[in-house]
Amino acid sequence: RTRPLVIAGPLGIEAKLKAAMEVMFEHSSRTQQRFELSVVALNPEETRTFGNVTVTPYPVVHGDSGGPFLAYRIEAEGRVICYSADTEWTETLIPAARNADLFIAEAYYYDRVVKNHLSLKTLEAHLGKINARKLILTHMSDDMLGRVDRLPYSAAKDGMVVEL
Repeated sequence: RTRPLVIAGPLGIEAKLKAAMEVMFEHSSRTQQRFELSVVALNPEETRTFGNVTVTPYPVVHGDSGGPFLAYRIEAEGRVICYSADTEWTETLIPAARNADLFIAEAYYYDRVVKNHLSLKTLEAHLGKINARKLILTHMSDDMLGRVDRLPYSAAKDGMVVEL
């Protein structure tokens, strides 16, 4: 790689990136890169622009271990994609995904409500307010995986290509 790279994420992203690099390859976080690397901490509900891409993070709920946790609304080339991240239901998902071309959302269980995770039934109760053009479900338990063929939504798959 020679082009500059920007990695953006929640507060603490720089330390987490260094730790991940060390796990993958010892001393790699201290190696001089052949490209410019910028690590940017994003503040909830503060829009940032990176080239032609606009990102607005929204706080979500996934317990106290390692947060802050964020959903991301990404706007580029006239399209909007929202990713819920790992979360239980929170009202911030509405502005994050409102009128998105694509909403990629956790649906851990079908109708069972558990701490830190979103059920499909809970999500469906709010889809009218969200009004996303396309919904793709991800982060599913065996309960959901056994139902995906009977649902009116797509399920994320490795190598999946989505055209908007």
